[in-house]
Amino acid sequence: MIFAAMFLLSGIIPDSAFSQPLANGRDKFLGCATSSSIWPNLDQYWNQVTPGNDGKWGTVEQGQGYYTWDGLDHIYNYAIARNFPFKEHNLVWGSQQPTWITSLDSADQRAAVAQWIQQVCQRYDSLSFIDVVNEPFHAPPPYMKALGGNGATGWDWVVTAFQWARQYSSCGTKLLVNDYNILQDNTATTNYIKLIDTLKVRGLIDGIGIQGHYFEFRSQVHATSNIYVYNINTIKSNLDRVISATGLPVYISEFDIDEPNDADQLAQYQTYFPIFWEDPGVKGMTLWGYIQSDVWNAHPNTYLLRTDGSERPALQWVRNYIKKGPLPAAPSLVSPRSITNSAKKPTYIWQSALHAVTYELQVALDNQFQLVLADTTVADTTATPSTVLDDSTIFYWRVCGIDSAGAGPFSSAGYFTTGLLLGVKDAGNILREFALSQNYPNPFNPATMISYQLPINSLVMLKVYDILGREVRTLVDGRMNAGVHTVQFDASDLPSGVYFYRILAGEYVSMKKSLLVK
Repeated sequence: MIFAAMFLLSGIIPDSAFSQPLANGRDKFLGCATSSSIWPNLDQYWNQVTPGNDGKWGTVEQGQGYYTWDGLDHIYNYAIARNFPFKEHNLVWGSQQPTWITSLDSADQRAAVAQWIQQVCQRYDSLSFIDVVNEPFHAPPPYMKALGGNGATGWDWVVTAFQWARQYSSCGTKLLVNDYNILQDNTATTNYIKLIDTLKVRGLIDGIGIQGHYFEFRSQVHATSNIYVYNINTIKSNLDRVISATGLPVYISEFDIDEPNDADQLAQYQTYFPIFWEDPGVKGMTLWGYIQSDVWNAHPNTYLLRTDGSERPALQWVRNYIKKGPLPAAPSLVSPRSITNSAKKPTYIWQSALHAVTYELQVALDNQFQLVLADTTVADTTATPSTVLDDSTIFYWRVCGIDSAGAGPFSSAGYFTTGLLLGVKDAGNILREFALSQNYPNPFNPATMISYQLPINSLVMLKVYDILGREVRTLVDGRMNAGVHTVQFDASDLPSGVYFYRILAGEYVSMKKSLLVK
């Protein structure tokens, strides 16, 4: 990635100066990329360093055999003097390479790459990490064929670069591969794992770099074109896949949130930073620039510290978040879930959540939890509130974990019904009639519950139609036992408007109207 032009400011002191990096004493580092114009307060925030442009081949060896090491020396010596891990970024990449490399024949290209790798590894003998190959999927170098091309492994050129890095680097230096757009796509994650396995079986790789640029998560909050948001659960799942499939530590190598509005940047930090910081398989995070005059010029609003030394709210939040520790994870609900005829004073059960010390339980009449009937805090994973619930009603419940850092996210909502929603029952609790209830809540956004009752086992068809009579969803299609049943109609993918739901159960037919308001 390309950094903007740099200029040295002196005397920048943060509003809330402190003497130790934010992640000091934690089990993972929080570092930053920097130009050679190292800002006076860098070591007050960060405890790992990566050079932005100064470590790239095109910067160091602009003329073949003529090396300019001053910038990289300055950053390296700064990190070593403070006992900060230093990562060389990078050895082989299809961008910011020397212009003269393409004029060489294949043999000379191969020799030049080997010489470059040897020079870096031997000059800097206390490197903690090296991005040996950067962005192999997105930016293979023009001299790829000189290193073996795809070859028998499909990645011979990458294998060659790692072999030289292993040969010339000091014992203890961790060799990494690094790329972007890995986690939001299952196929990309699978292919990355295959490449890593190719290196791992040869003993050539020690860790995995995964970039964390904002564009890998979503478009800017107020974008007017190319609007997208990748699924957070997919990102989390693929991160865990990489860790479990390879057994190697992951380093989030280029994290940033490019939002000009302070509130937007803060909200997105609160969403995405914990995904990586709280994962035990992630052993470090590096911000891709942090001060206003030293950021990637294509994404100028990623900075956390203004040039006048004042902190953006996201930086203040990161400090407090790391100091307090991670918030508890969302608990998983156990019971009651999706059941009918529940007791009117049920016992709620859920699974424990990581980091939680206590739990807050809420019971409500609506799935937005605006009509809360019970709100209680307990130290256990079970609770029986004193509130007695009405009969013949749908109820929703959720739980969040609480620790010294505060309350974590609520679980997804569970629901249950008490007694019968419609009709009457005789002394033997036998339902006497078919019935279809009005959906609840109504209006709704984006989901609502629909209940129906059957006096006998019946073949049931329950479908939803739009105002033009077009079928948009089949909720039930099959034989159902006698009793009260509740299904969810999730309209997340549908536009606002009127929708009709129709039940056919034996010879019973009924239709009702619902309103989706987004």
